[in-house]
Amino acid sequence: MKKTRKIIAVAISAIMAVSTLALPLSAQAVTDTADSTATATEKAASDFSWDNASVYFLLTDRFKNGNTSNDHSYNRGLNADGTVATDYTTDVAMFHGGDFAGITQTIKDGYFNDLGINALWISAPYEQSHGYAVGDTKGESDSKKSFPHYAYHGYYVLDYSETDANFGTPEEFQTMVDTAHEYGLRIVLDVVMNHSGYNNMYDMNEYGYGTLKSGWESVYYDWANITNPTYHAKINYNSTLASWANWWGSDWVRAGIVGYTPGGSDNLTTCLDYLPDFKTESETAVDIPALLKTKWTKEGVLKEKTDELNQWFEETGNPRTTRYYQVYWLSQWVRDYGVDGFRCDTAKHVELESWKALKTECVKALKEWKAENKDKALDDTEFWMVGENWDTTQTLNYNDYFTEGGFDSMINFAYGGGKGLPNVTNINATYQKYADFINTKEDCNFLTYISSHDDKLCRTDLIYQGSALMLMPGQIQVFYGDETNRPVQKVSVNGKNYTIGDHAFRSDMNWDAIDTTVEDHWQTVGTFRNNHIAVGAGSNTAVDTTNGTAFIRQYDKDGVQDTVAACLAADANTDVTIHLGSAFDEGSLVKNAYNGSVAKVTDGTVTFNSGANKTILIEAYDGTELTGIIGDVNMDNTINMLDVILIQQHLAKIISLTDYNFTLADTNKDNKITLVDYVLIQRYIAKLPNTPNVGDTIKLI
Repeated sequence: MKKTRKIIAVAISAIMAVSTLALPLSAQAVTDTADSTATATEKAASDFSWDNASVYFLLTDRFKNGNTSNDHSYNRGLNADGTVATDYTTDVAMFHGGDFAGITQTIKDGYFNDLGINALWISAPYEQSHGYAVGDTKGESDSKKSFPHYAYHGYYVLDYSETDANFGTPEEFQTMVDTAHEYGLRIVLDVVMNHSGYNNMYDMNEYGYGTLKSGWESVYYDWANITNPTYHAKINYNSTLASWANWWGSDWVRAGIVGYTPGGSDNLTTCLDYLPDFKTESETAVDIPALLKTKWTKEGVLKEKTDELNQWFEETGNPRTTRYYQVYWLSQWVRDYGVDGFRCDTAKHVELESWKALKTECVKALKEWKAENKDKALDDTEFWMVGENWDTTQTLNYNDYFTEGGFDSMINFAYGGGKGLPNVTNINATYQKYADFINTKEDCNFLTYISSHDDKLCRTDLIYQGSALMLMPGQIQVFYGDETNRPVQKVSVNGKNYTIGDHAFRSDMNWDAIDTTVEDHWQTVGTFRNNHIAVGAGSNTAVDTTNGTAFIRQYDKDGVQDTVAACLAADANTDVTIHLGSAFDEGSLVKNAYNGSVAKVTDGTVTFNSGANKTILIEAYDGTELTGIIGDVNMDNTINMLDVILIQQHLAKIISLTDYNFTLADTNKDNKITLVDYVLIQRYIAKLPNTPNVGDTIKLI
């Protein structure tokens, strides 16, 4: 749902729907009708910090198709005769068409700004294996369990130095990065140093490595009947050493191929899921892999690519090992395009020295890019690197990944698996634990998620989970569709429907079926987080509340001071009194950023209504002129029977209208509320004449 936007993400407070029941009115709360947008001053709490990052993780191929002309790059999804394979956009592991152009369009639409996102983590953009390997449905009873598995996810690298044409051109990638920066968004790339893509029949034929048996095409293009045994039966795995040397080469990777070192049994040398394992630990000097020499020769760029590599190795003095080839290729995405960070896949399967070398070169590269592109650089924030060390039993730990590997953050797996963050009874204890650990260290953070591409989707109570995640201390990751209730889907394989592990979590973005109730909520809480560094980087203090669970976050560092409070999971549409202590000055005005209402701090407390989504987000009132509509007693920007009922309750001494609510109920301005006011508002609603003042806007502050 679109909202007013500014290029650099600013707060946009959604006006909540009013209940159809007459409810007790907070005597202090009024609505800031002049401007419900919370603004921030320069170098204020809303300025970007990785310590308060809100990272949106998307798979480029599954997000949005902005350029259909690239959908069949490298003949992907095409039959042998060039016709389009049936259901190529819905079959589980085909390329579905998402690209850089689609991301750029979404940025320009203000979608990420509306959500309070300040960094985009996109799947690896570099060139992937052209052909497909074979996937299996694993455990499904149907006999046809296999399906074509392309590298749509970005984890099967072919050439680090080029964009994958299915995702777009280098120019389209640059446009995406530049547009993101214009809209205040950082770009984080998923990168893999651990492994390459599988050998596959299409690439073997295209680049002349290994040996294919006669008739391989009839098997490869038989989409509906492909199986692992029939596929691999057309590959001669006992062919000569020379033929397989034309692939990556045994000095580059481990693999279960003749002439190659097989994978080991430890994390650093295993061939994960049988993928070729790069020898990043090797100190042996290596040449450019034969596969890339063949590829670059066909493309007419071998000399250019070789000269660039030679120049870098000469300038840096780094050894020509597998590790440093990868460091060069990956750091060039930073140096050439201004990429802001990396998410490092399979971090525990690569030695820390390699990650440290990558981080060091990328920090240098981003500084160089910013110095040469001052008109594009957002600020002087350094390169950021977060690692994936898969461990669902993970505890907070300041370990070697931070001290030796150069990582700024590690992914937090504690709330994945579909379970989400703890319920309201335990959420404050969780917040306290993370704030106490993370926000007392300069060089340590954790990126928390509730859904991911290989760890199930959390789809239970997305209103509460949205609040719980967006208000989590440290850094948070939104997986595309968390905010729109993108469903887990059975997916088509050869015309049949299955639920297939990770692929089921990677369905196309549900643009045509967005759950706007969930989306609006995530936008509001996400914007609040983005406006306040205290949310992610501040101290946490649990406080008393008459309903739900409440806490205060406070930040005071580098000249920036920020204080906020919040209440989660209160009963719906209930007036909630929150004990703020001395966090906000006595008598000062504070604002509920969730609905724009304003209240006065009295005796260290404040009262707001929880609304339909049971959420209160408290920030200092920014002093914007406050107005109200005479007759709009409950300050919901409409005059209706709810206002009449409130006056009726006041006259019956069931409630007591005070302050601004009293002012707006006193239609004839005689400093008292009588039946005259009651009747005048009723006449206004009935569109009868002679209702002086009712409907007029007046200044309250």
